[in-house]
Amino acid sequence: MKKKFESPFGYFSEDGREYTITTPFTPRPWGNVISNGDYAIMISQTGSGYSWRGNAGQNRITRSFQDLIKDNWGKYFYIRDLKRQTYWSAAYKPVMRSYQRYEVTHGAGYSRFLHQVEDIESVLTVFVAADAPLEIFQLTLTNLSAETRELDVTSYAEWLLGFAPDEHREFHKLFIETSADPQRRAAFARKCLWGFPDDKGRHNNVDWPYTAFMAVSEPLKSFDCDKESFLGLYHNDDHPQAMNASLLAGRLGRFTDAIAALQVAVTLSPGEAKTIVFTLGAAEDGREDAHELIERFTAPEKSVQALEAVHDFWSRFLDVEHVETPDEALNFMTNTWAKYQAISCRLWGKSAFYQVSAGYGFRDQLQDSQIFLVSQPEHARRQLLLHASQQFIEGDVLHWWFSIRGGGPRTNCSDDLLWLPFILDAYLKETGDYAILDEPVPYLNAPAEPLYQHCKRAIERSFSRFSPRGIPLMGDHDWNDGLSAVGTLLKGESFWVAEFLYMILEAFAPLARRRGDETFARKCEDVRASLKDAFNRFGWDGEWYLQATTDDGLPLGSRENEEGKIFLMPNIWAAMSGIADAKRARTAMDAVTKYLLKDYGTLLNYPAFTRPRTDIGYVTRYAPGLRENGGVYTHAATWSVWAYAQMGQPDLAYEAYRRICPPNRSADIETYKAEPYVTPGNIDGPLSEYYGRGGWTWYTGSAQWLHRVATHWILGIRPQENGLLVEPTIPSVWSGFKVTRRFRNAVYDIRVENPQHVSGGIRSVRVDGQPFAGNLLPVFGDGKTHVIHVVLGKQQDAQ
Repeated sequence: MKKKFESPFGYFSEDGREYTITTPFTPRPWGNVISNGDYAIMISQTGSGYSWRGNAGQNRITRSFQDLIKDNWGKYFYIRDLKRQTYWSAAYKPVMRSYQRYEVTHGAGYSRFLHQVEDIESVLTVFVAADAPLEIFQLTLTNLSAETRELDVTSYAEWLLGFAPDEHREFHKLFIETSADPQRRAAFARKCLWGFPDDKGRHNNVDWPYTAFMAVSEPLKSFDCDKESFLGLYHNDDHPQAMNASLLAGRLGRFTDAIAALQVAVTLSPGEAKTIVFTLGAAEDGREDAHELIERFTAPEKSVQALEAVHDFWSRFLDVEHVETPDEALNFMTNTWAKYQAISCRLWGKSAFYQVSAGYGFRDQLQDSQIFLVSQPEHARRQLLLHASQQFIEGDVLHWWFSIRGGGPRTNCSDDLLWLPFILDAYLKETGDYAILDEPVPYLNAPAEPLYQHCKRAIERSFSRFSPRGIPLMGDHDWNDGLSAVGTLLKGESFWVAEFLYMILEAFAPLARRRGDETFARKCEDVRASLKDAFNRFGWDGEWYLQATTDDGLPLGSRENEEGKIFLMPNIWAAMSGIADAKRARTAMDAVTKYLLKDYGTLLNYPAFTRPRTDIGYVTRYAPGLRENGGVYTHAATWSVWAYAQMGQPDLAYEAYRRICPPNRSADIETYKAEPYVTPGNIDGPLSEYYGRGGWTWYTGSAQWLHRVATHWILGIRPQENGLLVEPTIPSVWSGFKVTRRFRNAVYDIRVENPQHVSGGIRSVRVDGQPFAGNLLPVFGDGKTHVIHVVLGKQQDAQ
């Protein structure tokens, strides 16, 4: 097997579906976020991490605290040699013994730890069951020595069971009761406190409605459910007192510090291997049986079947669309990692190393749901309807909401509500499912109306929030949350919202007309025309477009500004939305190239703010070059790929993509520090002392957009109402590429050739061997596979 994008810390497999880490000493924790849509875990290359169900803020199962330096909370496995009187762990943490070999392989839905110490090889495969609320630890021990080895294996996990972080921990631990069943080889934990009020509003008056469990496939040698007796007072988990005792203490009940520790004996002859399976999960009262889950999964042969089911499960999401291009970094991210990151972490896990989330962001997971459109569009459908249910009859929405029991902030954010019609348009273009418009969805404060009406109310609410000059008001902020003081008095303007709304109205007017809502269709067209006029009259700053005006009427993103002189968003969206004429759009994009397109991607603004401004917001309070303050904010940087492609600038579109595509950073990984297999939320900008450093990996909306700009704008395969458009914008050095994807109940096997080495333009198209006029492929809808040959070049040459 060839190692791809190899660095001192690891490499991709030849097909890009796995990333193998060759040392525990990566520059930051390099982990995996694994979820089945309900139960989730996070695990780092050291073996640390935690578990949750539903969301990591309201329903944490095991304890952890954010600390990227220590990375020292986890569910651990101690391996002890009884003759040699020594011990280590199945992963590097917590014991941190010197080792003979260490490798960690992350893949879609699993992580595998290969660790060799004292001539004992352990392979620990960790995964979440595809269809059950538990995780499985498949531990295979092999004796590579010439002597028989007497070992034992001891698990360790600390229960939290509820809200996280449990800052008042000494209070919370008083409500947990542990028990053990040696016959079932299991330990259990219940908690008679969750943190929610009861139905009469009485605080701290409901049970945690689950039974947590840990089980093992081998007979128990001993167990313990008390952290104090296991670790020992003033000990740490690298040297627990339990490893100096012949047996675990067996303490349990309501008066301990709740953990689960199960110990089993293992004897291995020379060359012999043995597999032990541990499971850990949480069964919901009245719906699931912890004993049934234990029986179903806690055995070596059953764990093998469960892992095969995980592979099948993820294949349904990852393999329906496949690209082959000369750019392996693009291939790996597009085929596997961007999709997996967006689904497993961002949509389902909703938690990672840099952020713990207790719910959904209205705009966030709505955008992320586009990742389902090709493979499982029904998931995107459900997401649209879910978000519509978080809207008020007045048209505005919750900025975010808790995914357990609901509730969240109702704000004056100016863009949240508009993502509903924006993502609806993407869904309709992909699926043609216009029936969704008639789906009844209740408001938070009113009875149900069709989804179409929800979108209409969002747009009308936006119409009501314009300045006297005809520019949308900034409100509490727009897409850039850091502009948190620009428009709170409802006087400041957002020129980006003007562009965003302009684009939405282009698609919504014909949708209204299709439904016979002619009056609103005309209103959309009238507002769109007035927006274009006002935007170009008041937003143009001479060489680029303004980002905003403040409540005091001061410009932001202007040549007049010493700091924050130019912002990325209004200038790329000027091109993306078509609100600017060709000349101004080109001038604005030239300014983006001059000031913002840097070594590691496109900066969000320039120059960075070096001192706080109370009339702008917290973006100015970041150190210069960090995140939204003069850094590469990857979410927006992906949109610059779209803008360059739309402008017919293929080389710049590709550069804007290549510089943020994570595998490419393997070449300077000591600078980058972040995982090269997942998209970062941000990369430090030029004013940072750590220019080029990646951060906020995994839990970022950038992953889905990195995938989308690659497929839709570089490869140029874009669904339309009446078919599938093929309009590549590729580097001219490419000889071609292939895309296989499903579209409305047919498979399109698209093979693009580029004999003249151009960047775009269609010379000829053949569908199933027959000449085809144009580049809008028809909707076959016949359940079959159709082969499409596309030759790039100028049409007049096709004689």
